[in-house]
Amino acid sequence: MLIPVDNLFHVPQSTVYIRSHLLNLHRKMKDVRDRIKQQAVKEQIQRGLTLHGKDQTVTQNGQSSEKPYCRKGDDARNQQTVLITIVVMDDDTQTSTSAMDAKGKGDARDVFDLIDCGKEDELANRVNKNPAVLDSENVNRFTVAQYAILRKKWKPILKWLPKIEYRLKETILIAVLGSEVKVVAALLRDRRYDGNSELPVLFPDHLTPIMVAAQMGNYKMIKLFVEMGYTVPIPHRAGCICNECEMEKNHKDDVSITLLRLDSYKALCNPATSFQILSLNHSCFVVKWTNAWIDTYNKLKENLRRLPTALILCCQTEEEAAVMLKESQGAPVGSLTAFPRVSVAIDTDQKDFLSDPRCLTVLKKKFKGEWADWNGISNSEKVARIVVHTVGYPITSLVNVLTNGKVFKSYSTPVARFISFATSYVIFLMCLVVFTQYKEKRDLRGAPDNLFKIIIICYVWIFLFSWFTIAWTDVIQLGFRRFLYSWWPFNAFMNSWLEVKHHGQPYAHRVHWDPYHPTLLFEVLFTFASVMSSWRLFYFFQIFRMYGPVVISIGRCVKDILIFMSMFVVIIGSFALGLNYLIEHYKGNVVLRDGKLYEQPTFMTSIESAIRYLYWAWYGYLDPERLEVVVGQFGPDKEETKHYLVQSAAELLSALYYIILVVSLLNLMISIMSNTAAAVLENSEKEWAYVLSQIWMEFFDDCRMIPPPFSLLQLLIHGIVYIFRRLFQRKKYKDVRLSAWNMNYKSEPEESDDKYENLMVELKHRLLGRRALEEKFGKEAIIITGMETLNIYNAI
Repeated sequence: MLIPVDNLFHVPQSTVYIRSHLLNLHRKMKDVRDRIKQQAVKEQIQRGLTLHGKDQTVTQNGQSSEKPYCRKGDDARNQQTVLITIVVMDDDTQTSTSAMDAKGKGDARDVFDLIDCGKEDELANRVNKNPAVLDSENVNRFTVAQYAILRKKWKPILKWLPKIEYRLKETILIAVLGSEVKVVAALLRDRRYDGNSELPVLFPDHLTPIMVAAQMGNYKMIKLFVEMGYTVPIPHRAGCICNECEMEKNHKDDVSITLLRLDSYKALCNPATSFQILSLNHSCFVVKWTNAWIDTYNKLKENLRRLPTALILCCQTEEEAAVMLKESQGAPVGSLTAFPRVSVAIDTDQKDFLSDPRCLTVLKKKFKGEWADWNGISNSEKVARIVVHTVGYPITSLVNVLTNGKVFKSYSTPVARFISFATSYVIFLMCLVVFTQYKEKRDLRGAPDNLFKIIIICYVWIFLFSWFTIAWTDVIQLGFRRFLYSWWPFNAFMNSWLEVKHHGQPYAHRVHWDPYHPTLLFEVLFTFASVMSSWRLFYFFQIFRMYGPVVISIGRCVKDILIFMSMFVVIIGSFALGLNYLIEHYKGNVVLRDGKLYEQPTFMTSIESAIRYLYWAWYGYLDPERLEVVVGQFGPDKEETKHYLVQSAAELLSALYYIILVVSLLNLMISIMSNTAAAVLENSEKEWAYVLSQIWMEFFDDCRMIPPPFSLLQLLIHGIVYIFRRLFQRKKYKDVRLSAWNMNYKSEPEESDDKYENLMVELKHRLLGRRALEEKFGKEAIIITGMETLNIYNAI
């Protein structure tokens, strides 16, 4: 859930809005001008005018003392300063105004030169006499205060910083960039800065001081802003259609909105920011980006992944890791599982986090459950446990459902559920094999006439429907990205079962069947379903170390194959269209050669035949004789006509097709798949741990307590109880989450967990302490403290 946070520096823009702030700015400039004007007139009477090249003071006896300027470096010599005060000339004040201009320019030059020369005492005296000089600007549009901060010479003017109003926001931003915490604290002392009061000159208008500090990862600066009550606004996702976003689109252009969202994410994604800006309970948020900034957001995503990994590495015991992984506040609704933090990590591909031994240890302990004593029991007890969930699973699972889990309690153990699911699926595949190999009359249309085969197909149908309900539960909880199981075979079986009674006699030779008879459709779909169902065994093989990395690398290569196939379809379609257009005009032409009649080959005479021929030619030899153009014969001598231009063009297109598709794209696909597989195998342990965590997390859910097809009975019984509680006991279960798969599950209301809060504070201190060790002594100190797997300096 994205929570909009009002920020002092988050400025909505509109024409009236900007115009009002310009008026405020002009009023402040007028006040500054009046103060400078009055001060200049007063000093003119006392000291006289400031001349070019020297500071001249006129005394009472008419003598003057000169003090040469100190020019330090080429930059100081090249800087010519002016005052940006607007002076209204009239007859009465013309003389005093001219004097003020000369004096103001001289004072400004003096102040900037004093900063360059490092004469802090003289600078302090000059500012004390004329505080308005701090608003003077040089040619680079830096004020005196900003220039002093940049040159690290701000101590003489420190006491005047809380009174600065002109270009305050930019002064704060410059202080943040210079990591000057004391300067920022002085600028914001005893006042709340209003970001709407001025338009920036040197920085984008949407950039705020706390956003700059967050992007820099300046922990002390972020802490200062948070203690003062400033926050970074959590941006709305791209494509949000709420009222606030719609109003923002009316007043801003898309580029401004995108830049604001991007800079906000840069601030939030810095690991140092999460310690202060985000609540420890609400540190999970989802970022949706546009393709225009995909590379930038990918870098931010990688940067954000460092903090969870650094935190889990700072956990010293299994209990601390478990407390961190079980925290549910702030996690999306679909991630409210046994370990919400793990669900979020899986959704965001945090493979470093999931592959950490601490995280895997907690998950493995949960996965084993009551079977954690496996190595300490006798062989007979091991065999008994396995038999209950393999050979005897149909009976034991049924008894467990009917007794509400009081008998055969091992079904609450995830590893036992995994064994039962694997056994159930193997039995399902055996039923498919028996159904395809069981002999029956080949001219039978519709449902089988054998009782044994009817029982098998009923079991398969119920199994698929039960599997579909489990998959649909995943869809409801986590969306279609978790819909990994194909349920269309169920639809094929249902259609063939319902339509079979309406098509004449059950026995008839296949020559009399309709080309699209439901039985034929069933056989085709059943064939594909059988092949795809066999692949499902690899899902269970992934839990073993020797199979896991290989299966994962094959799965990663499927994406490359799909990308290649999309390009293949475009290429083969374009060439088939062209070749068909060339040769279809010669369809049906015949010619007599040496007493034999030759007809135009049909390989390219229709778009379907052209696509089919080019597809199969991709696997082997592209015979040019099949592209022969037969025109016909004419004249009394029956001479054969040859269209060499069409013939040559067809062969040229065929050769070009072969070069592009086979020589170029096919070898490119092979190299891409090779790189993908090599990358997976190179990080095989990390990839395998990531997939293993996914499998373990799936069997923590109650929907996988009982394997198919008996899970339908579980859903029926517990679902009725769930509906009854929701309809007739709303007040009693108002603040708790219920499960349609387990009537015994009742979540507790979410409350503040002091244990988790204290752990996060402790982990923060450990992380910052180890960072200090690394900065002081290098990586050797980190190795001593057990942090050799992560560079903490890069993590924060």
